[in-house]
Amino acid sequence: MNKIVLGIVLGGVLGIFDGLTAWLTPEVRPFIMGIVLGSTFKGIVAGFAAGWFARKVRSVPAGVVFGLAVGMLLAYLVAAMPSATGKHYYFAIMLPGSILGAVVGWATQRYGRSGRGTAASAAAVVAALALLAPSASFAVPRPDAGLAVVRPDAGLSAAAAFERLKGLAGSWDAHLGAADGPPATVVYRVTGGGSVVMETMFPNSPQEMVTMYTVSGDDLVATHYCDADNQPVMKLDRSRSTASDLVFGFVSVGGVHAHDAPHIDHGRIRLMADGRVEAEWTAAIENGKNATHPIFLSRAR
Repeated sequence: MNKIVLGIVLGGVLGIFDGLTAWLTPEVRPFIMGIVLGSTFKGIVAGFAAGWFARKVRSVPAGVVFGLAVGMLLAYLVAAMPSATGKHYYFAIMLPGSILGAVVGWATQRYGRSGRGTAASAAAVVAALALLAPSASFAVPRPDAGLAVVRPDAGLSAAAAFERLKGLAGSWDAHLGAADGPPATVVYRVTGGGSVVMETMFPNSPQEMVTMYTVSGDDLVATHYCDADNQPVMKLDRSRSTASDLVFGFVSVGGVHAHDAPHIDHGRIRLMADGRVEAEWTAAIENGKNATHPIFLSRAR
């Protein structure tokens, strides 16, 4: 097989397995389809480059080094971009990407032929895939329909947002109203076999309150059990939310004091790049007025 064609085919196949290694990182599993498509495209580009180099330079060691360098560079460029979770996964992306490049570099040198006349068609294949690549980032599995394509206007999926909340598990030092406001404690716990995230505010105090986050179909539902003896229900506003900014809108309120006491109406949870969390909950009070309560959290040491 021609060196360039061999590089493209082998790079694409190895790219699939490269993308599947993302399954080892639980928080990005909701995006596995898009990751596999992107990794396949990345592998094809690396394979084309390795095949082109193999036609110019006939040296197995040089081919391995060149392939390794190309694979590492492409993987670094991908890892440096903001991910759907707001984090960078340099090691998890660059290690398999570098190995892919080295293997393709070796194979094109060792088994590729020096046939002519196919470079233009190989370049056309790469160009066509480049046109399809932007759609890969929107291929996200839905909780109720296997692997499906979700377009940007659908917003953040409930499953992806729930995985972000799972990452908050543990104890947090909180400040109320301002970054240097009165101190408090907030605890996040994953329970119910991984199906519920329980947020406990002011644990073991008379003001203790609990919010339960669960996925129901396409919705991420938050039920707040307030010390005012009511239980407002909110759900994720997917069209307004991102992986680092979860916005919740009001659905209903129940409880003994559902309508004769203030209740949480809507809110948001911002997951900051430095690991801090900024939450903001707004309560509906009498005469149609609202009161907003910011909470600033950092991991307890």
